[in-house]
Amino acid sequence: MLLPDEDREALQTLLYFLSDVVAVVEENQMTPTNLAVCLAPSLFHLNTLKRENSSPRVIQRKQSLGKPDQKDLNENLAATQGLAHMIAECKKLFKIPEEMMSHCRNSYMEQDLQPVSLEELGKTSQGESSDFRAHLQNYINVLLKEAKDKFKGWVNCSTSESAELAYKKICDGPPLKLWKACIEIPAAPEDVLWRILRDRHLWDDDLLSSKVIENLNSQTDIYHYVQSSMAPHPTRDYVLLRTWRTNLPKGSCALVATSVEHNETPVVGGVRANALTSRYLIEPSGSGKSKLTYLCRIDTRGRMPEWYNKAFGHLCAAEIGRIRDSFNIPGSDSQESKH
Repeated sequence: MLLPDEDREALQTLLYFLSDVVAVVEENQMTPTNLAVCLAPSLFHLNTLKRENSSPRVIQRKQSLGKPDQKDLNENLAATQGLAHMIAECKKLFKIPEEMMSHCRNSYMEQDLQPVSLEELGKTSQGESSDFRAHLQNYINVLLKEAKDKFKGWVNCSTSESAELAYKKICDGPPLKLWKACIEIPAAPEDVLWRILRDRHLWDDDLLSSKVIENLNSQTDIYHYVQSSMAPHPTRDYVLLRTWRTNLPKGSCALVATSVEHNETPVVGGVRANALTSRYLIEPSGSGKSKLTYLCRIDTRGRMPEWYNKAFGHLCAAEIGRIRDSFNIPGSDSQESKH
């Protein structure tokens, strides 16, 4: 609970892997204790901490004695025993008792935001009934207005990906930033749109399965896809209401999506994520080129707001980088379907 999400997930992955190693102990002779003896000094940085916290006189004295003192031995033993216990009990280590959860509620968890049905999505803020299509059109209008205003009010940040990255704080809903990633793609806007809509398998390395559940009209559908995670982390699935436009001014295209409740689609794997905002704007930027702008705010479930606000945007930048790179794959120019 106290570790940052990325550190906790890395530790859990490592411990489960070491547990798998122990499972074949008759072949490799690696018990939890044997593994801990090998790995504890590196994982706990025992020697590094000692060098940093010890004066030169103390270090010289220890070297002259030629053996560690009792304190060093006790620390190494405690680290070894602790790691051996973590390996042996890794299946229990990351489970949080319900009683503890009841005392750890925060404002984000208490909101427990869930996707709504098509009927609920169409309701206005005053509770009046409206068509969900009007709701989706409003998403497109907001996206186009942002582009017309040149995305004012966004905060740029650096990223290791070959894309521009920025974010904006949102006052409504969960405390998750809205991320914006931009990249140039060597393909026409409509080709990029169909690549995102129909050819996800060409650019999503984590994709396990995907399908259109229901076509609502020629430009709107309900789409379901499942993404894998490194074991032991659960797979995540998404049920999205999507709509797209290809007849926008200046030859631009747009795709907007949001999560919806769909009772006939059971959760595949362990977690159903909630796409609060997913919007793509594809603008022509020269002969056979496009500028792809991706706005994204997704609750993947199981992580704290600090992780989203620090790391999630870089995953968005990596995603549009893979979309661009998919056009450089031999034989990837053909689209499965444009209907």
